[in-house]
Amino acid sequence: MKNIKNPKDMFYISVIALAFIAAIILCIKFRSDMAGKQSVDYKTPALAPKEEKVIVTVNVETIEDGLENMGVLVTQEYYFTQVETYTKEKKILNFINSESGFTYSYDGKVTAGIDFGKVTVSKDEETKTLTVEIPYSELESTDIDMDSFRIYSEKESLWNPLNLEDYNMSMAEFEETAERKALDSGILERSNEQAKELIRNFIVNMPGTENYTIEFEQRSNPYES
Repeated sequence: MKNIKNPKDMFYISVIALAFIAAIILCIKFRSDMAGKQSVDYKTPALAPKEEKVIVTVNVETIEDGLENMGVLVTQEYYFTQVETYTKEKKILNFINSESGFTYSYDGKVTAGIDFGKVTVSKDEETKTLTVEIPYSELESTDIDMDSFRIYSEKESLWNPLNLEDYNMSMAEFEETAERKALDSGILERSNEQAKELIRNFIVNMPGTENYTIEFEQRSNPYES
């Protein structure tokens, strides 16, 4: 074996040794990095949920269509028991008075309501107001319970007999009287208030109306001259 004491040879040996050590260090570092990468659990970052603001607008046509589907609603009933005396007078030979008649009673009811198809709705976005215009209530029916009919006293003249035509005429007059009494009792005004309550409850249950004020406008009373 040659004796390695030549400075040139010593230099080459040193370079080779350093390169070998560096290669070992790089190899160890590479293995360490790979092991670290395998142990890391990569997770896809979760996207924050978007906050979407849903704007619900109030559609007055939808409200009107819903009310129209209700049709004519009876909102008030007036029950009565009426006692009447029917008298039929007749002159015999132009100077003798002949009188027939009877006292009777029966029960019945008068109903009132409004046509919800005639309700109109408008809105003011500036003031957040829904204005509901409703027709005035009207009498819908007058029903007489014939099973409740009672005669308390009866007087019939030989010369002035009572007949069915006379009785029917008195029933028609009684219906008119019952309707007048129902009107005097405030049936239409109570019907108006009940209708407003029904409409208000219908509207407040529709989406988006919670921020609106509801106001009513009443049309004229058809029974007032």
